[in-house]
Amino acid sequence: MGKFNEIAVDLMKRTAAYVPDFEFEGADPASAEKPWQAWLRAELGFRNHWYPTEASRNIKDGQHKAIKLLGEDILYLRRAGRLYAIEDRCSHRGTRFSQRPVCYTDDTITCWHHAFTFNLDDGRIRCLLNDPESSLAGRKGIKSYPVREEKGVIFTFVGDMNPPPLEHDVPPGFFDEDMAICVADPYLVKANWRLGSEGGYDPGHHYIHNWSKFSINSRIPMTFGWVSKKEAVLETSIYELMENGPKGFTRLAAETNMSMTAKIPGRNGEAATDVILPIAKGQSPREIELLGQHAFTTEVGEWLPCGLKVNPWPFPGVVHNEYYVPRDANSHYYFQCGWRRVENEEQAQEWAEGDLGQVRWKVPVVDDFTVQDAEAREYIHEFYASEDGWNQEQTARFDIELLMWRVFAGEHCRGIQEERHTKGHFKR
Repeated sequence: MGKFNEIAVDLMKRTAAYVPDFEFEGADPASAEKPWQAWLRAELGFRNHWYPTEASRNIKDGQHKAIKLLGEDILYLRRAGRLYAIEDRCSHRGTRFSQRPVCYTDDTITCWHHAFTFNLDDGRIRCLLNDPESSLAGRKGIKSYPVREEKGVIFTFVGDMNPPPLEHDVPPGFFDEDMAICVADPYLVKANWRLGSEGGYDPGHHYIHNWSKFSINSRIPMTFGWVSKKEAVLETSIYELMENGPKGFTRLAAETNMSMTAKIPGRNGEAATDVILPIAKGQSPREIELLGQHAFTTEVGEWLPCGLKVNPWPFPGVVHNEYYVPRDANSHYYFQCGWRRVENEEQAQEWAEGDLGQVRWKVPVVDDFTVQDAEAREYIHEFYASEDGWNQEQTARFDIELLMWRVFAGEHCRGIQEERHTKGHFKR
């Protein structure tokens, strides 16, 4: 198997035994402790990573917004043009600043309950307004979070280590100088973030998009889902562990059987039942064949900590990028961006803020196509959250790719978020 990506081969070797009908010579035997234990522990997300948090336009100067990330309550404030992110919890008695943010200066926040005043940039206690002689002044008070704003996106680092470059935690291409970004408002999905991360590239989920208005109106062929042979998966899956770059994989998604018809076998001598997908109904065999030929080659890639890149989508020249940002164990933010290469600032502005990005990306994708993905996640969440789904799921051959990602992501993340991290018990 020398011609295949070595990482992909290793991942398949370690997961093949957990998939029925999947033959892989030399596969590791199945065991009670699955090789994706870290993924199972990551209910609250991966720690020590950068996460897209909000569109920059949604927190204007003088405004604030409370956002929960990985179970941690964070308050964002923009003062004198600078964006700050602090723990939304006073170190004195836990009062939430967001209930009534008091900022007497552009670089401090004063707790509205007992007048503790903190620096916005490092969280240290500046003073106590009712006790100017207090020895607490200058001590560690609340946690402050590193933030960066790039191309209209606010990114936040959640963790304990010195933050690595943001460029290591977004899919390749985002920071290209000629890449313009159209940012949609993120919204809440009532499902664990891992269900989003797996669902974004899930080979079997193609089926749900047959009812997308965009798919139907654009005559984009949808199938019953992909079932690729092991050779095809290995030939087209390229995992990357860049020392100075993002970690993840790219998969050539168009390599698949574009079948739009199927049969449900009959029982007891009954005839089989033909099933035809909506887009193929009323079409001749030749017309169905032509539909399949109209598909363009698409690359799908998943990148740590929680980002998906689909290139191109929904049209040639457009890249779809989405993130499944953990909020808590039962919900995540669906954060979506559309990319397009431009030649000048005027084109970049038209794509990011004008009609072009809306019509060529947001309306067909965010307002229609991916809504079905979000709905599907919410309807499997209960199974995984309260019905032991991680142990009870019945895998099929196409799930091998999900299991491979579980192992890779769990082993190459920088840490696992735990409940203790959400309590605000930071060293002072």
